[in-house]
Amino acid sequence: MKKTLGKLVSLVLIGAMALSLAACGAGKKQVDPDDFEKKMEKVGFIVEEDDDEDAEESYVAYYLGEEEDSEEFVLITYYLFKTNKDAKGCFDASYDDLKKEKDKGKLDGTTSKGSWKFTGEGEFNEDSALGEGEYYVVGIVAQKMVIIAYSAGDKASRKALDKALSELGYGD
Repeated sequence: MKKTLGKLVSLVLIGAMALSLAACGAGKKQVDPDDFEKKMEKVGFIVEEDDDEDAEESYVAYYLGEEEDSEEFVLITYYLFKTNKDAKGCFDASYDDLKKEKDKGKLDGTTSKGSWKFTGEGEFNEDSALGEGEYYVVGIVAQKMVIIAYSAGDKASRKALDKALSELGYGD
């Protein structure tokens, strides 16, 4: 009887943990293309339609700072895929590309990945396929949507990127 009760309690706890983990990933909702465009323009980004052959819709939003001689730079690419699986594949492939750069010694910095978000930051060397210089990279997947965002490593660029992600509902 004691063993059966213990197994039952264990199963209930495991079930509760599984539901809470599922709820964490499910809590992020995708942004539709019109909202992406409106929200990015609201925080000072220029938005253009992109032509990505793998996505149903894609947009590029960029921010070059408020001052004419600013070195601020942020680039956010939005992808809407046909299926959640396609979106997850893009998200995973993007992180894998970032991780490969680190593993090959072309990124002197850090990378991390969760179920719906990855980040990378540091200095990319001149041999990197992802560009040269100090960058902060964020990838987000929510249902059929993927956002890949890059900013220059300076404080003002990161602040602009964080503000944009918060506007979209993906702030920390």
